[in-house]
This record gives sequence, structure tokens and C-alpha cells, in this order.
Amino acid sequence: MRSPLNGPLEYGVRVLVMLTEAYPEQLDINHLVLLDHSVLHTADLGGPPSIHPDHPLHAGELGVRRANVEEGLQVMLRAGLVDMRAPSDGIRYQAGDEAYSFVSGLASSYIAELRNRTRWVVEQFGTLSEEQIRQQTTAIFGSRPADGGTTGRAREAGTWNG
Repeated sequence: MRSPLNGPLEYGVRVLVMLTEAYPEQLDINHLVLLDHSVLHTADLGGPPSIHPDHPLHAGELGVRRANVEEGLQVMLRAGLVDMRAPSDGIRYQAGDEAYSFVSGLASSYIAELRNRTRWVVEQFGTLSEEQIRQQTTAIFGSRPADGGTTGRAREAGTWNG
């Protein structure tokens, strides 16, 4: 049996929270991957304490995060909580009509913290252009410490533009 931790359901809930907080914005997969990483590691960006613990290789998470975010999106699309749009500039996702009600009905300290961090991240990075998303993603990969130290160095060194 597949673990629910870091599985499609967990990713789907995080994506749903992000889309709900960003509503009425429509976000593409690249934006969602960057936001998902940012929501979990807000302290690296000068924000509130991170939800997930810091570890030296979390920049490497981006390599698998895209596939996981896509799986999570599929769960929420099947549930009818996320809408997929296809404007001329590519596929984008938006919180569906029932998304806010669903997210508001989730009651746990983790969800409350997730919503708090997501609001902060959406305010900081919710309107980035495609080029800015690429730059931020490159900055995350560039922040991987060679000596196994903490990734907070990226922020200290000014790698992040957040």
C-alpha cells in the first residue's frame, strides 16, 4: 500500500489550498510547483517558519515535485474541486466552485498552518511571470549546499528574489 504522506492526496490538498488562496488567478504547473516548494520552506524565503523541517537537500525535491503536483492535481480534478483551463498561453488551473467550502471544512493545525503559509507565499510569488518562475526555480537549485549545510544560505546570499 502506498503511504498517504507525500502522496497524491497530500499534494492535491496543498495544490487545492494554493489555488483557493490565489483565486481567481489561474496558475500553470510550473507556478504550482514553485509555490508548493515555497509553501513548505517559507523560512528560506524570509517568511514565517517552515512547515516542513529544514534539511540540506530539500532543493533536490523539485526534481520529483512536478510529477507529484500533477498527480495531486488529477485527484482534485476528479473530485471536481479544481478546474482546468486552456487559454492561448497553455494549460492553467483554478480553484473550482466548491474548493473554498471544502478547504474551509478541513480542520487541523496542519491545514491552518498550511493556509497561513500559502497566503504569505501567494502574496509574495502569486503573480510571478514565466521568466521570474524560471529564475526562482534556478535559484532553488543553485541553493543546494555542497557541504551538507542548511539551505538558509541561499536567502542570506541573496539568491532568492523573494
